Amino acid sequence: MESLLSQTAAVHDVEAERSGVAGLATGKEKSAVLPPRYERVVGHLVGAQPGPTLICVASVHGNEPAGYHGARRVLAALAIATEQLRGSLLVLAGNLKALAAGRRYLEEDLNRIWLSERLAVLRAGAPPSTAEEEELRALDCELRAAVDAATGPVFVIDLHTTSAPGPAFVVLNDTLPNRAFALQLPTPVVLGLEEELSGTLLGYLSTHADVTSIGFESGQHDEPAAVDKAAAAIWLALEASGVVDARDRAEVQAAHELLAGEGSGLPHMVDVHYRHPVEPGDDFRMLPGFVGFQPVHAGMILAYDRNGPVRAPLDGLILMPLYQGQGDDGFFIVRPVRRLWLRLSTLLRRLHLEGYLHWLPGIRRHPEIPDALLVDRRVARVLALQLFHLLGFSRVGPGDGRYLVMRRRAFDR
Repeated sequence: MESLLSQTAAVHDVEAERSGVAGLATGKEKSAVLPPRYERVVGHLVGAQPGPTLICVASVHGNEPAGYHGARRVLAALAIATEQLRGSLLVLAGNLKALAAGRRYLEEDLNRIWLSERLAVLRAGAPPSTAEEEELRALDCELRAAVDAATGPVFVIDLHTTSAPGPAFVVLNDTLPNRAFALQLPTPVVLGLEEELSGTLLGYLSTHADVTSIGFESGQHDEPAAVDKAAAAIWLALEASGVVDARDRAEVQAAHELLAGEGSGLPHMVDVHYRHPVEPGDDFRMLPGFVGFQPVHAGMILAYDRNGPVRAPLDGLILMPLYQGQGDDGFFIVRPVRRLWLRLSTLLRRLHLEGYLHWLPGIRRHPEIPDALLVDRRVARVLALQLFHLLGFSRVGPGDGRYLVMRRRAFDR
């Protein structure tokens, strides 16, 4: 039976044309039938009552059109019912040039260049040096304007898809507000990616703006169901942020039912324990057939590169195995996080025990980085990283030397 979410898309095709969101996806098409022209602001709906702002960012990677289509579907459904909105919904497209080309990026990964130093240069008026810097400057301008104009709390959902099949899941920088937002979606939640990836949009927002933000991976790139799941995530984000009341929109309950099946039989929350980096010239080739959250064991051959077989370094669940030409993450391995650990984490953060950490053996305040601690691995040992994660810290820089630099996540309250 066709889902209520897909039925809504079909019903509102005409309204989409009238409201400037023509080309609404039905969940049946592939990227080859994307509309030929894109706008940075896909849609902006303002309700009759003031309230929160939900910003949806789609297609930061140009070969990931599902979020773009899903967002247009939601915009079309709400365009004729803005009186049901409390606050506003803003949808932004990320890498327009790469989206038109159907490529992840043209010159460099837009989701690896959200770096303070690069943004500062662009904001000072320097011309962009790459196609992605031009996209970065434009998207940054729209985001800052939206945050500055907001009269209530701001929420962001960054919509993505993966090259491998697998269930949908949420990613986040683990602050308490982000965690509370993420847990409103009934899919697996992935912690720790921000420590492995530098220059992401979510990483930048979590350290430079007082907004609540999550990422959502809705499935495989051109899988029709990825559009349905992206739209469902937006409906649940609208409810969680307070922009939409579930009693007013049947799509919210339908979205919950659709996504609830994604987490069936899987851990509710996992933490990243390993990332396999891919460099140009590695000739990295993932073995076919892996899916997201598939169990793997230490020593298992997962891929090949110029040096021979690539084996899993530990037991766990494989995440985002690379089945596309562009990308510098071969795969991740995650492990379940116990619910007791999460409850303890929330309690310890609210007690603000981080102020006493520098008294422990092998730990001292960083001499140059504010709110950061220097951890001697030889003294603090393995439990140090887990303890810091409990208290809301994340690793700064690589974690393969004698010392770890751990910094308290901003806006964790």
